[in-house]
Amino acid sequence: MQTTNITERNIANAKKLIDEVINTGKLELCDRYLAADRIDYQDYGLPPGMANGHEGFKRVLGGFVEAFPDLHLEVQFTVAGDDRIMFYISTAGTHRGPFMGAPPTGKQFKVNGVDILRFNDEGKVAAHWGVFDTFGMLAQLGLVPPPGQS
Repeated sequence: MQTTNITERNIANAKKLIDEVINTGKLELCDRYLAADRIDYQDYGLPPGMANGHEGFKRVLGGFVEAFPDLHLEVQFTVAGDDRIMFYISTAGTHRGPFMGAPPTGKQFKVNGVDILRFNDEGKVAAHWGVFDTFGMLAQLGLVPPPGQS
């Protein structure tokens, strides 16, 4: 398969992961797009390895889906090459369930972030790196004071 075709396949699979799994909350379908031994390098403040593989993905993202049942990711733009793609992404949701020990606020948030995915030869995500505006989300939900306020 040519590099262009592989890159296009990887972008399509990543978008399907977002649309068919994350945005619908159907986390049980993650094995279609994630390698079983997927490594997550994002620092969630969780014990090392907790977000790895199918079960780690379901555990971590499941907490978000429980807290934000309308969780929605939207790709703003993509940069791709070889076996990696980078998404600049918007994430939004309404706080309807407990999150990080806080009861639901009913407030909405929308923040931006970056996700970098590395794919294996099968076109499944083998590794993930990400940056997410956690502080911005918590401020919008009223769980921390906005910058400049005590």
